[in-house]
Amino acid sequence: RRPAPTLMAAAGLRVLSTTDYTCPSSAQHDGTGHSNHAPHPLRLNIRGVNLGGWMIVQPWLTPSLFYQFEGRPPDQTAMDMHSFCEVLGPVEGNRQLREHWRKWLAEHHLRQLAQQGINTVRIPVGDWMWVPYEPFVGCTDGAIDELWRVIHLCGRFGLRIIVDLHGVRRSQNGFDNSGHIVNVTWTDDDHFEHWPCRSAGWQGSFDPMTMTYSSINWDNIRTTVQVLQRIAISLRHFPALIGIEALNEPWQFTPIDVLKAFYWESYWTVRAEAPHWLFVIHDSFRLEEWSGYMKGCPGVALDTHVYQAWFDIRAQKSFLENACSWRQRIQQVQESTPPILVCEWSLATDNCNMWINGFHDNAPGFPKVDCGSMECPQPYVSGLPGPPMGAAPGPHGTGANIAPSYGQCSVSKPWDNEDEIEARLAEHKISAFEEGVGWIFWNFRAELDPRWSWEAAAHRGWVPANVSNLSPSLLNICKTSSEANVPSSADNDLPWYNMLPSPHGSSSVVMLMGVGLGTLISIAVLLRIVLALVMRSSAGRRTADKLSLPPRLLHLARKTQGRKPGGLGLLGLKQRVSSRSLAQLAYPLMSAQHAIHEGEEELLDQFESPKGERESPLCDSRERERSVPLADRTASDAPNGDATRLYMPPPEWEPMMAAHQLPQSF
Repeated sequence: RRPAPTLMAAAGLRVLSTTDYTCPSSAQHDGTGHSNHAPHPLRLNIRGVNLGGWMIVQPWLTPSLFYQFEGRPPDQTAMDMHSFCEVLGPVEGNRQLREHWRKWLAEHHLRQLAQQGINTVRIPVGDWMWVPYEPFVGCTDGAIDELWRVIHLCGRFGLRIIVDLHGVRRSQNGFDNSGHIVNVTWTDDDHFEHWPCRSAGWQGSFDPMTMTYSSINWDNIRTTVQVLQRIAISLRHFPALIGIEALNEPWQFTPIDVLKAFYWESYWTVRAEAPHWLFVIHDSFRLEEWSGYMKGCPGVALDTHVYQAWFDIRAQKSFLENACSWRQRIQQVQESTPPILVCEWSLATDNCNMWINGFHDNAPGFPKVDCGSMECPQPYVSGLPGPPMGAAPGPHGTGANIAPSYGQCSVSKPWDNEDEIEARLAEHKISAFEEGVGWIFWNFRAELDPRWSWEAAAHRGWVPANVSNLSPSLLNICKTSSEANVPSSADNDLPWYNMLPSPHGSSSVVMLMGVGLGTLISIAVLLRIVLALVMRSSAGRRTADKLSLPPRLLHLARKTQGRKPGGLGLLGLKQRVSSRSLAQLAYPLMSAQHAIHEGEEELLDQFESPKGERESPLCDSRERERSVPLADRTASDAPNGDATRLYMPPPEWEPMMAAHQLPQSF
């Protein structure tokens, strides 16, 4: 837990306000004369890989585990770790997982990584491993034992470990990498929606109309701090463990002040139990937002993920230039932030790996290129069916359905100079990322595309044979090559989260302008129709044939009654409204079931009330979790019932709790 004032004073630290988040100058050094905002004092020089798809299964990494759910009704379809356990149940789910754990990550995999000079592995884990909850109870039994097995093997082969909290209750980003795809809405037995109503519930109640959180679930945050504490207590005695990542990829709509408060409390909680560990925080895809944060605090690194797979179509040279631009960007950013550690990157330059954006689903507009195919992998877990040998089965999401068909699975189409460009791309990225404290490739293996597999890339000669002995010429590529002087940019850190084209290339600009103009025209016409209907209808009356609108559009429509045209002319609005805002408002209208009737005055009143809380009516979630007030919690809620070790939020959180409309009981 966070040190008490006396302990903090003894450690030469001071109690800080929620807006400070810095450590005093006396804590900026570890005794070697190196400050925390210089290269990390532990001199880790991390060159590693992720052990993804192991403790948290993901369909795109291990599709052979998910063939069994194709062509099934909604209640028998699994898309992530959560639904995997939910559909299969604790007995069959645990049988399959135990066999998967042993075969997906075996001793020879770790031995091979060590022989290739890899010195660190990052292990994604879920909070359910330490605090089990449904549907993971029983289904993930034995997960901790498997983790210990791998920790011992890593120690034997000289591999260091960073444990990464990759999945938490209700998901921090709404995607399958968190173990739980949040807000999947089935429109019939063979069609579902996820991308139009994606959300992340760990942070609280998300409103997709405003793309903000109407309330913060501090109970979830408190529980996650407890989980990090338990992880530190249970693993701190293993010599191979060198650090922990507090939370993987909290999406970019997470309130930054809430995220900083969570990281700050987690840092002190973990440091009290494992003071020798590296503490890693993810940038939430906002790398430049962390200037000055945790300045002077020892043992902290800032994680950023660098992918090119969601870029627009571009020439090979452009990918090389983008890779090298990260050298300059890392150099600039870490002058005022903790040292940069690139914990995820790959060699993929497109979205062609089957199910990379979700099981039988895809993000709008992807893939942007023509894809290739390969023979689908056969199951390695006993008793599971192979890939379909006929036409692609359901279910069908809202995006392009890339599914196995006639025994073939989608992967990237090879470049004409495949081996040459992939090797050059790997060299450029490694050269750039060495500017920070290290890099960790995603992933150690994958069943499909070799661009996501260190094992396959090494077999093809795309990555250095031994990364422990990199040549000076490789390390200096981004200092001396023609790609070295390309300016760095934050425009496309991870385009798949924004679902809008990147600004690179004239085609993207034209497309963006077209989206904005088309949206404005469509909304203008729609609001004109709505105004006519509203003016003709009687107050409070509702019939089945009237046009339905979300509360915010209805609110804007009513405000325009009787006003002279202004601002946007045809709309008759006096305020200026951006095309992006209008697009966010109009998007739910594409699906009739997401509309609500204009007569629902309570929802409108909640929208107009600055203090009222509301939940979004846009998407029907299969589950909604309610926070339990801290005042109603008992000692039995603590891990193992130990009330003395139960982490509680500090007093500094109270202003933010009030600012985020926390219920009075908190």
